[in-house]
Amino acid sequence: MVAESVPVFSVANLWEMIEGRLEPLMTSRFRLRGTIQDVAVRKHLYCSLADRTLGTTSAKINSVIFATDYARIRTELAHRGLGDLTSDVEVVALGRLSTYRPGGRVSFVVEQLDYEEMRRLGQEDIDRLRATLIKEGVFDANRRRPLSEVPLNVAIVTSSAGTVQHDFTRVLARSGFAFAWQLYSAPVTGTQVADELARMLRQADAGAHDLVVLLRGGGSESELALFNTEPVVRAVVDATTPIWCAIGHAADQVLVNEVAHRALDVPQSVAAALVERVSEFLDEFKSIVSRVLDEIEMWLGSQRLIRQTLASRVIGVCHSGLTQMQVAQAEQWATLSRHGERRCRQESGDVHTITRGVRGALQLRLAYEMPQVAAFVDVSKGVGRRLEAEARAIERHRIHLAVQDPTSQLERGFAILQGSQGQWLMTMAQVLAESRVTAMLADGSVALQRPEGGRVS
Repeated sequence: MVAESVPVFSVANLWEMIEGRLEPLMTSRFRLRGTIQDVAVRKHLYCSLADRTLGTTSAKINSVIFATDYARIRTELAHRGLGDLTSDVEVVALGRLSTYRPGGRVSFVVEQLDYEEMRRLGQEDIDRLRATLIKEGVFDANRRRPLSEVPLNVAIVTSSAGTVQHDFTRVLARSGFAFAWQLYSAPVTGTQVADELARMLRQADAGAHDLVVLLRGGGSESELALFNTEPVVRAVVDATTPIWCAIGHAADQVLVNEVAHRALDVPQSVAAALVERVSEFLDEFKSIVSRVLDEIEMWLGSQRLIRQTLASRVIGVCHSGLTQMQVAQAEQWATLSRHGERRCRQESGDVHTITRGVRGALQLRLAYEMPQVAAFVDVSKGVGRRLEAEARAIERHRIHLAVQDPTSQLERGFAILQGSQGQWLMTMAQVLAESRVTAMLADGSVALQRPEGGRVS
């Protein structure tokens, strides 16, 4: 049941009350800061001004710019190098409130834009966000991320509708290097798309790429305001992958360029820098390989010299060993020769003694035992044959000894070493123990004197 004390108003009465309360705002001008949305141009520009706080609970108010003011504002925007009044552009508008009873609307009538205040407030927001990041110690976090020496796997974050990505990838393709890239399409105009752009940056960062590039083909100051918003700047700061930016030419630097790993002017410059980095790595790699090959060649040369020295030493040791064996063999043959000579002299003396004895006995008994002469003659012939056989054996021994005579080895280029006491020297230790050594050669002998504290020379 409705209380009888509650008043009843007509709609006209309610509008009169609303307009009465709003009269100060309807009769005086004030400034209103908001983001343009829901743009419709029908001679006049109709739109909404929304609170710049991102989210679903943003407050809105209907707005209108009448044709005359709209033409003037557009001229001033063009003169200042700013973009047109489109959705997601943040403005500080100067105007007043207006009501339209038939439509049931309260609107804000925009008469002018406060460009200096827009710039000041925008710069204040940038400075405030920069100071916060510095205080948190993350302002240069992305610049500290290590970048691969050969960043061939690249993530591209930009709008798929423009030609920016093609300008970028065309330079990579012409380089001849094995670049691979993946596009993460995201809107790059308007502050209201900051959350979507930030989401794509995080998705590219999670894609295990060597590098993420954030590209846009330039734009006005208002169009580039997106890259000063906290969601986008935070996405770059928090990325674990290095991020290079090429937002484009603008009168004022955007905050994303300050926190990114590297910032360049246009997408082609980013691509050229990537190609240059890979090319420098390859040049350095070739230089290192060349130095390694030179060092290997030097090492191989030293190894060849070492092997040659070792071979010479081995050959010398082998030659020394062979010489010692030949000296020992010569000494053995010399001993055998002396023994053979003594044996030959002894047997020759025995033969002569026997021969004289037999001949004497034959002569003494010849007169007495003539009948037995024939027998003795036969014996004498047998003895003669035996003597001839012994002589042939001795001759064979003599020839064999002559062949094995160590002095015959001297004709072949060898030498026989004798010590100071006339003994044969067969080992290096024996030679080093002597202060004076006699070397027997084919055409004579020479004395070798060892210098004080050195080897025999």
